[in-house]
Amino acid sequence: GSDSFREGDKIEADYRGRGKFYPGKISRDRGDDTYDIDYDDGERETRVSKRLIRKKDRSRSRSRSPRGGGRLREGDKIEADYRGRGRFYPGKIDRDRRDGTYDIAYDDGERETRVEERLIRKKGGSRSPSPKRGRKLREGAKVQARYRGRSKFYPGRIERDRGDGTYDIYYDDGEKETRVAEDLIKSADSGSDRSRSRSRSPSRGRMRVGTRVEARYRGKSRYYPGKISRVRADGTFDVSYDDGESETRVLAEYIKSSGGGGSSRGDSRSPRGRRGSRLSEGDSIEARY
Repeated sequence: GSDSFREGDKIEADYRGRGKFYPGKISRDRGDDTYDIDYDDGERETRVSKRLIRKKDRSRSRSRSPRGGGRLREGDKIEADYRGRGRFYPGKIDRDRRDGTYDIAYDDGERETRVEERLIRKKGGSRSPSPKRGRKLREGAKVQARYRGRSKFYPGRIERDRGDGTYDIYYDDGEKETRVAEDLIKSADSGSDRSRSRSRSPSRGRMRVGTRVEARYRGKSRYYPGKISRVRADGTFDVSYDDGESETRVLAEYIKSSGGGGSSRGDSRSPRGRRGSRLSEGDSIEARY
């Protein structure tokens, strides 16, 4: 139709469908009403739906910054609401995107791109981001923390105090997490917690690295054969499946011992349930591509 775009057209597009349009040009017409876009600020995006693209309107594109007067400049010291979580962290403006958003280099080494101006404030010297500084956790302290904000606590230690009420944690099972809020962390000293974390897996004693098992891949109802590749300190397991897939932190209740010796339930897992139909590496096959 008449509203189709050609490669090289100057346009504005709703970057990642967030509701804000950024200037750029069409770099590729995919032929299915989607387009690849090179944005003026260096970003790229592929397969953007035609409905998210509009012809460049010069008068409108100039007034996209919501606050003209208090405009932030590159190098300004600021505080910004990191990832829009409601907490401000100190840093400086690293790049003005000229569309009302900014790239920020935080004082603790983190970086963030395309931060909206409403999430940034000039540094005003107020130092109260951490609600409870009385119980300061020290680097190296043994703790338990709610991994990714989930309800379950996992043992580890404080690797870095960010100085703003958040901490980086090394978990005992090898995972690492940054900027964990203080209210998601508790001291590992309490004996009751320790005993609880040790007894979290109902069949822990039988599971070792190399144990043949069947597991419910991604918590779905069907069991698939594999073996334990790692025993985590929190009662979960990493599983290497026989078909080449792997999965980390599988809950013990999703795993059962493999009934060695060809149980019919195990064999019916191939879509055409016959034992002889199992595929081996090197088999000549036909596949629906």
